[in-house]
Amino acid sequence: MADALAHGADVNWVRSDQEGRTPLIRAVLSDSLVACEFLLQNGASVNQVDKNGQGPLHHATLQGYTGLACLFLKRGADSNALDNDGKDALSIAIEAANADIVTLLRLVKMREADIALGQAGDETYLDIFRDFSLMASDAPEKLSRRSCDLRLSTL
Repeated sequence: MADALAHGADVNWVRSDQEGRTPLIRAVLSDSLVACEFLLQNGASVNQVDKNGQGPLHHATLQGYTGLACLFLKRGADSNALDNDGKDALSIAIEAANADIVTLLRLVKMREADIALGQAGDETYLDIFRDFSLMASDAPEKLSRRSCDLRLSTL
């Protein structure tokens, strides 16, 4: 990726043959925290969507990648963005029963409400995001929850 960017590649290039997915969205689908961080540091848009209206946060939520969802929220992903089916990341997380991502998204909404009311809020928000960030970098397997894992656990 570094070589491609050094030679002028567009970090937000859209592949029309892959449902309009950007390099960042493809990195999400590969569950690569390192690739996602690299792309974001090099100007990738955290809110650019594919043909289905789904951005990186939607895809991380659909895949159950809590660490990536946390990264995108920290980098300013629009948690209220709706895909072409009218779903935001929170509704997707609730449908998938992914408690970690639901918690993160509800915290973001609480923080937004506090800011709208002119309140600074407490340190809990920052503490939780710091904990998720550390876990994502030190033990990402603890934050990866795929839909097949859910099906196996119900058998």
